[in-house]
Amino acid sequence: MLAAVMVFISPPHGWGADLDAYQWKNRLLLIMAPSDTDPRVVGFESRLAARRDDIRDRDLLTLRLLEAGPSGQPDQTLSPESVKSLRRRYGAAPGRFLVILIGKDGGVKLVQEEQVSLQVIFDLIDTMPMRRREMRLRGDGDRGGDGG
Repeated sequence: MLAAVMVFISPPHGWGADLDAYQWKNRLLLIMAPSDTDPRVVGFESRLAARRDDIRDRDLLTLRLLEAGPSGQPDQTLSPESVKSLRRRYGAAPGRFLVILIGKDGGVKLVQEEQVSLQVIFDLIDTMPMRRREMRLRGDGDRGGDGG
């Protein structure tokens, strides 16, 4: 259903183990994997790079939570303690690949253990009420959508 995504958009605040700072501001896509060389991460990041405008339009930030290697975003890294805390919080066992979509309301919208197309993620976001409201305010409500 969902694939891992890496986007190079700066978050509004420093990454912390408490993701509540992003509530009502951004949707989050958490990518959990053993390392940044995992083929699922590499492939997903490549597809994300090709859809930057769609990602930005949906206020979607991505955060890598890796067992080995730098976690966070390219310009902001998370401490190993924060990574461990978040991986534990969302149930990412060692060696496990996991993608989690968190809505602006802070709720978990999707948990996926395998690759998923970005279109599936975008379609899910576009069904969220908050997203529908954003689209109406921007004048592009014809595209559908309804959620966090």
